[in-house]
Amino acid sequence: MVDINMKKCLDCRHCFRKNVLFELLTDEELDILNNHRTEVTFKKGEIIFKQGSPLTHIVIISEGLGKNYIEGPRGKNLIISIVKPYLINGGPGMYVDMRHHSSLMALVDTKACFVDVNIFKEVIRKNSIFAEEFIRCFSQNNIHTFGQFVTLTQKNMEGRIAEALLYLKNDIFKNGSIKHITRQEIADLTGLTKESTIRVMKEFKNECVIDEEDKEIVILNEPALQKYAELG
Repeated sequence: MVDINMKKCLDCRHCFRKNVLFELLTDEELDILNNHRTEVTFKKGEIIFKQGSPLTHIVIISEGLGKNYIEGPRGKNLIISIVKPYLINGGPGMYVDMRHHSSLMALVDTKACFVDVNIFKEVIRKNSIFAEEFIRCFSQNNIHTFGQFVTLTQKNMEGRIAEALLYLKNDIFKNGSIKHITRQEIADLTGLTKESTIRVMKEFKNECVIDEEDKEIVILNEPALQKYAELG
């Protein structure tokens, strides 16, 4: 069950500015967003928004972690990205058909703000600098997705998993150990089966490229992992 908090934790001036994009907004514009948002708490594994559902709000995680994925036929999913706090989650449907074209799920207990999408668009129209930076961030996400498609279609299993582990280590967990990510989720990041993922991860562990400590993945030899990613 999601928990809709009637009492808000902090106003957007203090919270959203943890994302440099929101530093481009004035206090007045942040107040507009603050007056049209709802805070929701999700348990691990709960859906934050569902592919195909109406896109009525943008979602900004304030605490926790999520996975953004495309639901394919026969129950096979493809994870597009792991979502950290203060990133804007809306998707291309915001300016096309007002539908979500992917799903977002909480990887851990997570808090998120839902901001009315029409109010968010109003702020974009008022602030051209913010609009341009928003487009730049959206474009960066697309570039990441293009690179992911190249990896999925042109690299072998070792190369795909090496790419996924480097992405998780350097982009999501900032050189720390990789937490909260299951073998199935690594499989969904790489377009592989869970069985193939387990086999390659075991190979990496036997070669002392990675290790596991308390269900966390630790990168022991990043140059070797980089080589797998490059040659895969």
